[in-house]
Amino acid sequence: MIIKKFLDKLGPDSKDLIRGSGIAFGIRIFGIIALYLLTLLVTNNFGATVYGDFSYYILSLKLITLIVIGGVDVWLLRYVSENPTESISNKLNLQGSFNILVNGSLVVAFIILLNHFSLVTLFEEHIYYLAIAIIPFALLKINSHSYRAHKKILAFSILEYLLVPVICMLLIFYLLHTQNQNTNIPILAFSIATIAAGIISTFKWQLPNLGTLLSDFRKWSRGYEKTNKMAFPFLIAGSIFYISEWTVSVILKYFEGTDVFGIFDSALKIGLFLVLPLTATSVIAAPIFSQNFGQKDFNKLKSNLQLISRSMFFITLPMVLMVIFFSDFLMGLYGSDFEEGGNVLKIIALGFFFNALSGPVAVFLQMTENQSLVQNVFIVGTLLNICLTYLLVQFHGIYGAAISNLIFQIFVNGILLYYVYKKFGYLSFGK
Repeated sequence: MIIKKFLDKLGPDSKDLIRGSGIAFGIRIFGIIALYLLTLLVTNNFGATVYGDFSYYILSLKLITLIVIGGVDVWLLRYVSENPTESISNKLNLQGSFNILVNGSLVVAFIILLNHFSLVTLFEEHIYYLAIAIIPFALLKINSHSYRAHKKILAFSILEYLLVPVICMLLIFYLLHTQNQNTNIPILAFSIATIAAGIISTFKWQLPNLGTLLSDFRKWSRGYEKTNKMAFPFLIAGSIFYISEWTVSVILKYFEGTDVFGIFDSALKIGLFLVLPLTATSVIAAPIFSQNFGQKDFNKLKSNLQLISRSMFFITLPMVLMVIFFSDFLMGLYGSDFEEGGNVLKIIALGFFFNALSGPVAVFLQMTENQSLVQNVFIVGTLLNICLTYLLVQFHGIYGAAISNLIFQIFVNGILLYYVYKKFGYLSFGK
């Protein structure tokens, strides 16, 4: 009764935030647990080196897929959530699907063409696994964001966070009993899981409209270039984290070896727990920000941003303290090869805490027609991170990569906080 009275006093946006964030948080918890169990499964059965290759493959797949998507996923989120009627939603989703199929076909053809040239040194023997997984992974991403735009957070969260790691684990268990611990098992399983999840996600959006997609080929072709241009600013902001992380992996692999990168990536996986509350809340906050801005309800826009940001501080602080205090124990769970990563995890935890403390400033600016600004901040931040990582890793090894990550988080979120204040007159956690 008390909870019901409290909810009745809140506006509909606040109710949506609490309800949607709760669902996203719950599924995200299961998703991160699944990722953690997947990491344990790979590290305990194959060791740090194979896990390093596995992590590098996933990062490469995510980065290439983001290029294929070209920001269309967030473009759909931005404009479908502003006008979520069925006709507008189907039209935008069909245009987005057409762009994904064209972009994906071009990128896959390019990768195969360069198989014997430059790309083989970056993706090694896993290039064909990448080629078959790219388009299904891209479709999975835009389909999940279509659910998010309609505030169907349960479907979005399952597709975005849970489906691939669960299928992947089941496949690894099966393959371990049939292929005698072949070192390609983790990558093979992840590729098959991605294809399966991509197919499952198409049932709602692509299959019922497949005839329209094919019969109106000229119509979608005419909108191809315009859609790519509109979506491009969202691409930069959405992909920059993976560009940065992937570049760090290349630098670490080159100077320190695949096993050291595996340790660093394992620490990052634990660090993701610290931004879990912010990530879960941002899932539903993005369409709400877009609606508030589209309706010019700037008071609600401010109150929703500050509600989230203040909550993040009180939720994240005890989590950070726990991770720092038990860092050696947490890294040791991966195996003896990972025990040296405890201090690395402490540094990474501080960076993720500043990220969570700043609130959803990047999403806020993207949903308020400031996506180009976010794009530019992330470009500068990524270049800074790459340069610092290259210099620091040579002198401090894996600790240099962790310090660079910390500086990157503080720089990017600090600049975005400044622009929120400059453009709207308030901070995410202030008055």
